[in-house]
Amino acid sequence: MAKKLTNTSTQKILASAKTLFWKHGIKRVSVEEICAEAGISKMTFYRNFKNKKELVIALLTIIQEQGMSDYNKIMQRSIPFSDKVQAIVLLKHQASQDLSPEFMKEVYQSDDSDLQMLIASYSEKSKAQIRKDFTIAQEEGWIRKDLKMDSIFYLLGVIQEKLFDPTYLALHENPHDAIMELTNFFFYGVLSQSKLEGEN
Repeated sequence: MAKKLTNTSTQKILASAKTLFWKHGIKRVSVEEICAEAGISKMTFYRNFKNKKELVIALLTIIQEQGMSDYNKIMQRSIPFSDKVQAIVLLKHQASQDLSPEFMKEVYQSDDSDLQMLIASYSEKSKAQIRKDFTIAQEEGWIRKDLKMDSIFYLLGVIQEKLFDPTYLALHENPHDAIMELTNFFFYGVLSQSKLEGEN
């Protein structure tokens, strides 16, 4: 599939699907609506994707890969860890803009086995990389020494669960605000204050 994702019509389909899925969720959006948004025929759609599910898997794979690539580029930069955290928070801000509650629920609480496997796979890859980077940052003094790495990642899981807690979500106008509050809370809650003060 990777080869055909480079053609113009496929790019139009992917871009249009992302716009519509982000706004309305996946289930509410039809192939016809995606075609109309992309300015292509249904025949062209089905020449590129067997069905909407294949499109969803392709789109989410691209987004996850791009997210991991962007994260790794930030972590490889020769800048203080605190600056890397700021860049990651900005990345999260950009990625979560315009997300609908429907999309979040349908993707991350899906009962589709293929989608579950995809999300779980990238989640594990992401956590493994972040844990590696956090361990290095802790050794360098950026993260408090008294925090166990296992505890940090246990709490990360708890924080992520809050994205689907109706009570927590009701405190925010949209999923983006909820995501950003949790992201800020997690990242800035683990930084060593003495290290930060030494940078100022």
